[in-house]
Amino acid sequence: FFFVSHFPCYYMVFMRAPQNAQAPQILKTIVVLSLASLASRDAIFQITFFAWRPVLGRQAVPQAATDAKSQARIVFLGSPACVEVVLRKLWAASSQNSPGSSFELCAVVSQPPKRVGDQGKPPSKTPVHKLSEELGIACLTPETAKDDAFLAELEALRPDVCITAAYGQYLPRRFLETPRLGTLNLHPSLLPRWRGASPVQRALQAGDTETGITILYTVAKMDAGPIVSQERMQLSGSETSLELLNHLFEWGANLLVEEALPKVLDGSVTIETALQQDESLVVKAPLIMKDEGKLWPHNETALQMRDKIRGFDGWPGTTLPLACSGSTAPVQGLRVRVASAEVVSASDIPGFTLDRAVLEELFFVPAHDGREAAVGLRPAKDTSNVLLLRRFHVPSKKEVPAETFQKGYMLEQPARWLWPEDEARLIAPAGTSPKKAKKTRRR
Repeated sequence: FFFVSHFPCYYMVFMRAPQNAQAPQILKTIVVLSLASLASRDAIFQITFFAWRPVLGRQAVPQAATDAKSQARIVFLGSPACVEVVLRKLWAASSQNSPGSSFELCAVVSQPPKRVGDQGKPPSKTPVHKLSEELGIACLTPETAKDDAFLAELEALRPDVCITAAYGQYLPRRFLETPRLGTLNLHPSLLPRWRGASPVQRALQAGDTETGITILYTVAKMDAGPIVSQERMQLSGSETSLELLNHLFEWGANLLVEEALPKVLDGSVTIETALQQDESLVVKAPLIMKDEGKLWPHNETALQMRDKIRGFDGWPGTTLPLACSGSTAPVQGLRVRVASAEVVSASDIPGFTLDRAVLEELFFVPAHDGREAAVGLRPAKDTSNVLLLRRFHVPSKKEVPAETFQKGYMLEQPARWLWPEDEARLIAPAGTSPKKAKKTRRR
């Protein structure tokens, strides 16, 4: 009787305890049964019956892993186009498309539709919202993730794991307590470096030589949860934020489906056992302000300006203070948006000599050695290097290549970059074209 009554408990502890959250209760049962062995035969029979129930009944299902006969329920949260690849990858790997998959994608959450541009048009849905409809997945779009009705709907879905990628809203504690196995986040940086809203942009702006993708558990503190998976990549110095975002999320989608999610679902990684971040290595990535996109040739090096152009590609973009004219009329001051930048040594430019060049004047560099034509700029504090610019966008005009800009604004008289005091005196109001600025000054 002693052996029969103890065997199920030994089985539970030694065979299933590593995956069973009820191990403490099981150990208590062993103690009770040990004492019961001294009692009557009838008492041992009664306790044996209750001891076997965890082995035979539903209470034996491991709490940190998914039953082999059931499928985990996944909810994905995301908004911009760059994370569509994550939703597509999850959908392709889910049971809806792959029989035998360990999970089903039961819902998507995205930012609510917003009006963009013409107020007469209907609100525009996020790219992830549109994709979810295309795939036939229910999409929730709460105004805020704190909304009680939304949280109740999420709880009704009974998710095992929630996965976020650039969702764009703070997740309250009630949300984080809903998924049985926790919430995972795809973060495009090598955490703990670049915690915050703009990790890719800040990494490029800082001139980082490597970056990566991190999959971590979401906790109340932003981007501070334990790390499930992380991969690194080297940067060449030519990447832009839009290109890098797309690449990192595509890479992260594969890492999520092939490595991180399976480890979470089978219980081999939990929020308690995942790698804790080193708080001494934290670097913040705050939200970018529009004025950060201004280039300052008087006190920034060629590399600093190149990295700002790479990092702020898309929004807010980068602008250069110029004095230029498309005719023999007096030059006008304006901020021209520039893109596609490269840094070279002045000595590597054919026909260029430092002693004959005026520091502030821009100069045209024809196409050579497989490189596109460009307009060159020498910064005041870095005169031995040249910032080559290949795309220009004058206010109220279309974006043009360097050759077109040179023909329109550099042939009749030189274009030059402005010092701050000259900019304050000459610069046109934001969004004003050179012709309009000229008429305004005449009045």
